[in-house]
Amino acid sequence: MFCAVLLSLSMVSATFAAEPKVGPKLRLNLQVLVPVDAEGQAGTPRIGEELPEEAQALVIERVGALRYEPATRDGAPVPSELSLSVPFTAQNIDGTVHYTVGEATAAPIIKQIPNYPVEAIRDGAAAALVVRVEVAAEPGPDRVKAEVVASEFASRRASRYKRQFEQAAIQSLSACCRLVETIDGQPLGRVEYVAISYSTTFNRERVDAEALKASHAGEVVDLPAGLRRAKVVESPDAPKAPAG
Repeated sequence: MFCAVLLSLSMVSATFAAEPKVGPKLRLNLQVLVPVDAEGQAGTPRIGEELPEEAQALVIERVGALRYEPATRDGAPVPSELSLSVPFTAQNIDGTVHYTVGEATAAPIIKQIPNYPVEAIRDGAAAALVVRVEVAAEPGPDRVKAEVVASEFASRRASRYKRQFEQAAIQSLSACCRLVETIDGQPLGRVEYVAISYSTTFNRERVDAEALKASHAGEVVDLPAGLRRAKVVESPDAPKAPAG
């Protein structure tokens, strides 16, 4: 699907080659799974989306610049596979697709930027939702279950778009966990509550999504007892301490 979007963008730009064209910017948060051995050395990462070779190379280069602390079982270092969220953009500029790769961060659940329902944007409608995400440890078509457990709207007008907001929120998490994290060979599941906010720059209406999450989130289920994830301990994107 991703490659098809890029191809269509290229064809449109080629048609109007005489006029420099800047296409829409495609934004994704990629899931990248990095094997980290018991010494903290990283292996070849896997990317959850199918990307062109040039884009893959940029993502692998960025992730390869990170340094890790290994996962542990009962305090002893063990190999693992760590899930990272990597911001990625693609844009067709005058017939050439340009890619950018942002700072990678450890994230068991990858959230995309949710689509804002078009009618709600026109109305300046604001809302916040809390989605319960349950991820089974084993891979499969039904591995991820997502449901909206709370919603709040800035106005009665905004509440008219409840169904559209909920569909967009769940869609933003539909590909959150294609790759399965492991620690010492044990696949990991998870239950998490995710806050999603909708607001526009031209409307002052806001709903505090984090406050809504705090009041409606249930129990978060993370790692089995005795396990600890690997950590990113050094990133080229991290702010540097001032000299002296």
